Amino acid sequence: MTPAVCPEQLERCWQACWTRARRPVEGVLITEEEAERIAEQAIRNASFEFESFDDEVAFTARAIEIAGEATRELVAAKRRSDADPQLHHDPEDRRYERNLDLDRLQRYDPDRGFNDREWNGLPDLLKPLALRTLQRKGISGHDAEEVFMDALVELAKVRNSDNKAPILDPTVFEELIPLHLRIVGFRAIDWQRRRTTLKNRPNDGESFDALTDDSERPLQFEDPSADPEAPTFEHIYKECREVLDSDEWDLVYTLFVAQAATIQELIEEQDFCHRYGLKRSASASTRRRVLNERIQTALEKIRKTLVD
Repeated sequence: MTPAVCPEQLERCWQACWTRARRPVEGVLITEEEAERIAEQAIRNASFEFESFDDEVAFTARAIEIAGEATRELVAAKRRSDADPQLHHDPEDRRYERNLDLDRLQRYDPDRGFNDREWNGLPDLLKPLALRTLQRKGISGHDAEEVFMDALVELAKVRNSDNKAPILDPTVFEELIPLHLRIVGFRAIDWQRRRTTLKNRPNDGESFDALTDDSERPLQFEDPSADPEAPTFEHIYKECREVLDSDEWDLVYTLFVAQAATIQELIEEQDFCHRYGLKRSASASTRRRVLNERIQTALEKIRKTLVD
């Protein structure tokens, strides 16, 4: 059944889908016209999965997810047919010189594994990005080289959970960048833990200066700059769906996703404030404080869920 939806809701959903379709991952860029077609189809496809549009947040999250998948599949198919890995690569993306051929990287030989010559170009491309991430975590020199190589090898290592190697996960090459850096981040945590274990052993202490100027504290594990791709809204919603109540999701969606209103505009809406137990006689400062507290509570729930 096609959900009933008001024009304002549809416009917010369409805009979110169009934005995701145009740039589904950093480094990929399609034309505005192609993004329009994908956004419209994504909303149409999502409508078949929902009985109604009552839950705008859930509907939009699913539609955005469909739009992103559709763009990545479109770009992959075009690159494959034209034999051009650079097709639809954002010309403003200067992180590295050129895309590699993802199909060749994912080519697997039962006897020799992932051994295509395209792999020869992967270390030089990924290494500068990985070393910058590791440097922010206080890991450099030989240690950084070791962590990088461990992460590179893991791309081709088959997981026990699904019997697939991580290199097979991306649909377009640009997805390989954040994938590898997430692995680098995990390996960096392992390295930090090993260092901490050594420090706690007798006779393995470091100098006073090293102990009092420690760049390897656990707080750095939460450094958002370590992840080049912040979680997308659809990913956040999928992971945190049960953690927030409907009012909290409405706040997060209205302010940060749809950007349909500001805090000032919300505190001026009587019906909206009534949902949060705010009396008509409440001052503007009281309304702002209460809504800010609800927002911070919701964001903290999301942060804890994603970190844990």
